[in-house]
Amino acid sequence: MMKSRISCLLGILVSVQVFAQEFGFEAPISTVSDSGYHKIPLSPELLGRAQLDLSDIRIYDEKGEEQAYLIRHENAMSTQSLFNEYEILEKAYKEDAISHLIFNNPDKQPINNVSFLVKNTDVKKRARLSGSDDQENWYVIKENYLLHAMQSQEETSEMKILNFPLSDYAFFKLEIDDNWRLPINILKVGYYDRQLEKGVRTVYDCPIVSQEDTLKTSSIKVIFPEPVYMEQLQFSVSGEDYYLRPTIVKVKKEGIDRKKNEYEYFESLGSFELNSNSENSISFGGAIVQELLIEIDNRDNHPLKVESIKASYLNKYTVSELQPGSSFTLKFGNESISKPDYDLKAFADQIPADIPTTSHGEIVDLRPKKEDSEASGFWSNKYLVWFVIAIVGFGLTYISFKMVKEIGE
Repeated sequence: MMKSRISCLLGILVSVQVFAQEFGFEAPISTVSDSGYHKIPLSPELLGRAQLDLSDIRIYDEKGEEQAYLIRHENAMSTQSLFNEYEILEKAYKEDAISHLIFNNPDKQPINNVSFLVKNTDVKKRARLSGSDDQENWYVIKENYLLHAMQSQEETSEMKILNFPLSDYAFFKLEIDDNWRLPINILKVGYYDRQLEKGVRTVYDCPIVSQEDTLKTSSIKVIFPEPVYMEQLQFSVSGEDYYLRPTIVKVKKEGIDRKKNEYEYFESLGSFELNSNSENSISFGGAIVQELLIEIDNRDNHPLKVESIKASYLNKYTVSELQPGSSFTLKFGNESISKPDYDLKAFADQIPADIPTTSHGEIVDLRPKKEDSEASGFWSNKYLVWFVIAIVGFGLTYISFKMVKEIGE
């Protein structure tokens, strides 16, 4: 009798836990042609259905086995170092003599350093740098360089940097003293150019369903068919050559009052000024949105016409190892599960940034239809589900104590 009670309670608990693990949505991942890690950009519709912190996203293979993944985000601004190579016009390597290398600075850009890639070597050499505009008359820039520690533990070559006074010669000559030694092997000469790059953004149009202009205020309503994710809005307006209007952006929310009744309200996402001298954009923390209300304070001015609104966000990706010939699926839309803890996160810096990109397909709604949810109304109520979990927990505790007591007797 006791065993049958335990089995019954455990069965209920397992069924409740299985229910709690269900996902509301899924999207197939496009097949790939090469094995290895791939990044999948997440669409605004997918991000609008997942939890805001993306804790509920999971990737499954065709066998239903969970796959480890990382989440990567684009940065608003990033610095990238690019190696620009100079043309080497002449190389003269001589044993037991002075070797030299001449390279071209075609635009006569003022430079104060040069980088050269040299094959690994464990020697010390003296060098001199000179400049010329015609390759006939040479002028010393810096001498008595000491070249040393020209070896890498990871690669077969090492990049070295020579600093010197700012110069704008068309030609530079690096002379290396190879007396009593073999020459060193210089592969490339150039410089690093640091560039600021903006993060890649996903941009999409906002559907404006109405604009109502009253004596002092313009109210613009935006409604999406499904919830979407956004971090920035950009407005295009017309009507006046010069304008400066305080503007508030609000998002529609749902709440439950003390009597457990649902109600709707609008919460501010932020405020800014529509300005004829600016790009008219507002940024805010990431938000899941289905309906927006934009209020423009016209004061005593004629209303502006909002022609279009574009939403955007810095791209977010899942990064996972995929194989050709296999199918993988993204699942999401479950507020009851926590963020996964994969070993992969400890090796995130070992996965290159420039991995191949694939995509996900259309989102499939896995939630029960209205008639199905009405038929299984009890299990569709999450509060009742957690109540059952609590009851089962108390029941198991009571039975455990009773069994211990019986064993003791």
